[in-house]
Amino acid sequence: MHADMHLYTERHRAAELRAEATRWRLLRDCRRELPPRWAAGVTALGWTMVSAGLRLISLPRRPSGTVPRFGDHH
Repeated sequence: MHADMHLYTERHRAAELRAEATRWRLLRDCRRELPPRWAAGVTALGWTMVSAGLRLISLPRRPSGTVPRFGDHH
């Protein structure tokens, strides 16, 4: 590859990275402007989903082909 072409591609990639960083910065700034109650709700929902996921992966495995019944925890 010609040396000038290498510099051109590196400049282009640097411009892409700067644009991506700017997009992330703007997105972060927009989230900071959310009303506090709404932002708190988003955080609470996220932690609820994490908690539910952890409970799901900690359930005991059942033999394949069995269907769990309501109230059947063992």
